[in-house]
Amino acid sequence: MKKSIVIAGTHSGVGKTTVSMGIMAALTRRGMNVQPYKVGPDYIDPTHHTAICGRPSRNLDTFMMGEEGVRQSFHCNYNDADIGVVEGVMGLFDGINSSDLASSAHVAKSLGAPVILVVNVHGMSRSAAALIKGYSEFDNDVRIDGVILNRVGSPRHAQMIRDALGDVPV
Repeated sequence: MKKSIVIAGTHSGVGKTTVSMGIMAALTRRGMNVQPYKVGPDYIDPTHHTAICGRPSRNLDTFMMGEEGVRQSFHCNYNDADIGVVEGVMGLFDGINSSDLASSAHVAKSLGAPVILVVNVHGMSRSAAALIKGYSEFDNDVRIDGVILNRVGSPRHAQMIRDALGDVPV
């Protein structure tokens, strides 16, 4: 079984690229062969992934490639990698029109990959728990295994959010 994670956000601008590159760099520094991927046709972020991982980043686009094409590209490029790290696009469920076609969720489902959700919590505490709970329950075929809270204002702010997340199953 090929290990993989999809780094997705609640929306654009939450820090997906920064978090994805940080995870790729940390895993690479630990001696892992990381195969980077990017959801959609973006060509800028993949150049950064390639520089960090020392392997060409590949695009995974269910609109252009279909689900089977995404799976084939993922597996063909994985080669000797220890893990595939997929940077998502826009918000997790944002696809073509009102569907999930070409969304990060669609790619995650196509690959059977778990999702790490990046959430900008600036200016919220308990509302972050409601937001995360909504994302985790919206589509039962999308497995959110973790959350990265971005823009936490202080240790007190972090504790308030941790307390609020107590009952949220992620």
